[in-house]
Formats: sequence, C-alpha cells, structure tokens
Amino acid sequence: MAEIHTPYASLKKLLSLLNGFVAMSGIILIGLGIGGKCGGASLTSVLGLSSAYLLHVGNLCLVMGCVTVLLSCAGWYGVTKESRGMLLFCILSMVIVLIVEVTAATVVLLFFPIVRDVVLEHTFVTLRKNYRGYNEPDDYSTQWNLVMEKRLSKYFFSSL
Repeated sequence: MAEIHTPYASLKKLLSLLNGFVAMSGIILIGLGIGGKCGGASLTSVLGLSSAYLLHVGNLCLVMGCVTVLLSCAGWYGVTKESRGMLLFCILSMVIVLIVEVTAATVVLLFFPIVRDVVLEHTFVTLRKNYRGYNEPDDYSTQWNLVMEKRLSKYFFSSL
C-alpha cells in the first residue's frame, strides 16, 4: 500500500533530513578538531608558542562537533518516536548552540585584524630568535627550511 502524503509526514521527512545535515556538520567539526589536534604539534614546534592557541581551537571543534552529533541523534529519535518534548529540547538546544557559534564568529571576525597582527609579530620575533641559518642542524631551522622549500616549490611549479 502506498504511503499517504500528508503535511505531517512531509514535516517528519524534512526534520529527519535536517537532523542528517546537522549530524554531518558535527562530523565535519570533529574532523577539523582532530586535524587541529594532530597537526598542532608540528605547527607549534615550527612557530613556537604563538600557535598554541590552535590547540584550543581544535578542542573547541571537537566539543562542538560531539555536542552537535548528539543533538542531531536526539532530534532524530524525537522525530521517529514523535516525542514533542524531545523535539522541543533539540530545537532549543540547537538554537542555543547556533547563538553561541554566531557570537563566537562575530567576536573572532571583529578582533581578527588585531589578533593577526599580534600573532604575526610574535611569530617574527620567535623566528628571528630561533632561526640559525639554512644549513644548521637544529630542529627549528630544519623544520622552517622544509616549510619554505615546500612553499617555494609550490609557487615555482604553479607559475610554470
């Protein structure tokens, strides 16, 4: 027997699709957090402590991704079981998470030029202090030279 198409059935499908998108965005946030955590050690060893804030951003992405995935699972459960309380909890929680994310993004974009200048200056000071030369065997100089060789080769081969 064919399924009856009612506005209520369409709304259930739409909410399930929305929860799927929310779960996918949470998984992407988890992936970004893992990438920030794994790649942060090499970045910190090259740039010094000026890039240590990236480790905190990785933790934030991991936490927000896990919360988002859990909320989408709870929303999907609310849709399938037709639980109004669970759906209300999920919608209110997602609205709160959205408000927090928009506020954080606004603050970051508002203070980005100031923070970029401070971090860039600190990075240059660290580079001037620790870089010893092109053929020096210390870890800092070797890693910085590798980064610069990769950038130079990318620039050189892309201009051909």
